[in-house]
Amino acid sequence: MTIEELVALKGGKYADSGATVTGTNSTNYRFLVVNDDVAFSALTDTDDNDIVAEWGIAGKTITSGMVLAPASGKPFKTVTIATGSVLLIKL
Repeated sequence: MTIEELVALKGGKYADSGATVTGTNSTNYRFLVVNDDVAFSALTDTDDNDIVAEWGIAGKTITSGMVLAPASGKPFKTVTIATGSVLLIKL
């Protein structure tokens, strides 16, 4: 199944450079797929856990094709893209 098919099934959101996506438990963005190499300014789950710190990716560029999800299993709350783009996927 492609990422596009996943987004079509449950919905999702594309975000690119400079964008901030705000999620909730009801938007249910459970994981993200890196579309273009990306660096994050902020990345939190709905419990306000800092995913950038959790994954040790501060100041790092994450390459296209990587998949990230909060260790808590909670949905993403804040996704702020410094550069690049991602697809946020609902479950």
